[in-house]
Amino acid sequence: MDTLKAKIRSFLSEHSDSESVDQISDVASLLDAGVLDSLMMVDLVAYLESEFEIVIDDDDMVPEYFDSVASITRYVERKRQSDVG
Repeated sequence: MDTLKAKIRSFLSEHSDSESVDQISDVASLLDAGVLDSLMMVDLVAYLESEFEIVIDDDDMVPEYFDSVASITRYVERKRQSDVG
């Protein structure tokens, strides 16, 4: 899980215009911090699907799953397990 979280943080740091990615906690809102916007969300979804070999349904595009590093990590873990099974 830590490797997954690190990969997500790395992607956000490299692709976000916000300089605060490394300073925010795992549970802090990426939307409120200005890390995620609609364009960055599209890039993040494409990255997650490619990197972790999952399919993100349109119905899953909700803040509950993408508001923080922790929530993204939990979501990807669940998708990886359900896509395998």
